[in-house]
Amino acid sequence: MSRAWLQWRRWRARKRATDDAVSRLLSTALPAADAAIGDVELVALDMETNGLDTQNASVLSVGWVIVREGRVDLSSAERSLVSPDEEVGSSATIHGLTDSHLTDGRDIDEAMARVFEVIAGRVLVVHHAGLDKAILDRECCRLAGVPMHVPVIDTLALARVRAARQHHLGGPQSLRLMDLRADYSLPAYASHDCLVDALATAELLLAMLAHHRDGSDSRVWSVVNA
Repeated sequence: MSRAWLQWRRWRARKRATDDAVSRLLSTALPAADAAIGDVELVALDMETNGLDTQNASVLSVGWVIVREGRVDLSSAERSLVSPDEEVGSSATIHGLTDSHLTDGRDIDEAMARVFEVIAGRVLVVHHAGLDKAILDRECCRLAGVPMHVPVIDTLALARVRAARQHHLGGPQSLRLMDLRADYSLPAYASHDCLVDALATAELLLAMLAHHRDGSDSRVWSVVNA
């Protein structure tokens, strides 16, 4: 998505937004057209849900960490549990979150307000925008009547592009987050914890940029892909 197109969509959405946190998010400036990725703050985010249906899945937890000046700022790491409107169900076998874990979780509106506050003015980084970004857009539409319209770097999409380019050179065998980390000699982390996965995504992006950098990846808009 081009910067100009995203900026126009944000301007239109800002006029219609009915939520203060979303209005503030849409009012923040986008990175300059020639902004170097090392000069832009990124926020790597992951969430756990009770399903994969982006229209109906409930958010159970969300975690994030900020990348500043090309480095992961561990002091910025946050994790919120969310009290869902329905039972966790069988998804607990994947992420380990049970109904009792979430009894004291945040209300979804409060949790999303904090997420939108953190994303404002930053580039969102996720592994699989088709899930995490789609659910965030759904919640944004529910609260404010408009999608987020933020620049997104999807490490899964980046990996797919590079795998297509390298198919004859032995590209990655798997595009799962932890398998891709192994391809870049990053340490193995336990998966399906939102904060751990957010950190894993941030580190993966930095490794991908460092490994493949040929000048084309030095600008943030060259890797914004959603």
